[in-house]
Amino acid sequence: MRRAAVLLLLGALALSACTANDQDGTTVSASVGDIDDVVVGASDTLAPSIEWPAGETFTRAQSTVVWEGTGAPLTAGQPLLLDMFIESMDTGDVLRNTYDGLPESTLLAPELLGDALYTVLLDARVGTRVLLVSPPEGEFEGEPAIAVVVDVLSDRAEGDTLDQNTSLPTVTSALTGEPEITIDPNDPMPTELTIATLIQGAGPQIQPGSYIVAQFKAIHVADGSKDDVSWSAGDVRQSTWPPAQEPLYDQVGTGKLLRAWDEGLIDQTAGSRVMLIVPEEWGYPGEGTVIFVVDILDVWNPLPEDEIPENISASPSPSPSPSAGAQS
Repeated sequence: MRRAAVLLLLGALALSACTANDQDGTTVSASVGDIDDVVVGASDTLAPSIEWPAGETFTRAQSTVVWEGTGAPLTAGQPLLLDMFIESMDTGDVLRNTYDGLPESTLLAPELLGDALYTVLLDARVGTRVLLVSPPEGEFEGEPAIAVVVDVLSDRAEGDTLDQNTSLPTVTSALTGEPEITIDPNDPMPTELTIATLIQGAGPQIQPGSYIVAQFKAIHVADGSKDDVSWSAGDVRQSTWPPAQEPLYDQVGTGKLLRAWDEGLIDQTAGSRVMLIVPEEWGYPGEGTVIFVVDILDVWNPLPEDEIPENISASPSPSPSPSAGAQS
């Protein structure tokens, strides 16, 4: 799972975090690197560049905020979506790069992020960029120091709120960002796939073959039963919003997802919230119409020569994917 991957990748930070406090007040020699000497810039790709003076040795764990975010404040234990770039400060090898791919989902917890990153993010907001440098400690003794850039992305749609069609179901947001879907029993449901953009994001556009990270919630429109499972109108069929779940990581337009997703999400943009009203011939036979509300968190459109990053699987992620299956 991706949260385990985050723990493994940032394990060095967890082990070395104590050295920053242990060495407070000590005098750093001129040959010992300081985080103020590290410059984070742009590269030819979506990833940042990291530069530091040649010959400097980084012997203590340090962190700094490159820029402050303006989104919601972060709280302990909450779900996180992180872009991260990890580079060896010995060889310059890139050890991890999610910017040229899809971000990692995790929780704001020290056992997953390491104490150093956890402490910084507790005082941060969505949109913050953090730089950390970490020397090897414990089981990582003998490994090179690493430099880490982390961007905190939003776990919900963010963009311009559009006017809703009053003849369609109403969608509001809970404080957590989870969509709440209200059906008027007096309004008939469309008989064809209906697509309504509720929030217009400003990120990359989904194309056939795009990889996405998305939160979604699906509800039944009418009472029904199938395979010994019964439901009432308004019951949740699937959702990635409970904290125990992870967002959906998958590919659009290649037949892996519902036909409604493969066709209904094309041309939508990252940051958008989209409502899909899905008749059963577009979704789940025998279940009647299902309404999806999808928050598109990130979109990656690889070039033909791009390698598929490790955190993008060719098969559906452990989170419930919008494909035919048992009730969740």
